[in-house]
Amino acid sequence: MELPTLARRLLKTGLFLFIGAMVMIRLDNPEIYVNHQVANKIALFIAGNINAESIYDAYFYIDIICVVAITIAAYLISINLIIKIRKY
Repeated sequence: MELPTLARRLLKTGLFLFIGAMVMIRLDNPEIYVNHQVANKIALFIAGNINAESIYDAYFYIDIICVVAITIAAYLISINLIIKIRKY
């Protein structure tokens, strides 16, 4: 007997949020893994000038993009593994 569609969607959403939370916890501050010159260029693109607030905004956006990208990759890999395991 299979789970209803709503329950499967809720489980997949929960898995995605769980993986995202684990990535956020493990990923350190973006100041460590992002080059300062890259952050300056992104801050200049976003705000039009480079100051402390625009730099922090750039680091925030870079961090969010990295977390979402890693989470999507890990989620797709885990879903594919679950599908392959269930086939055998």
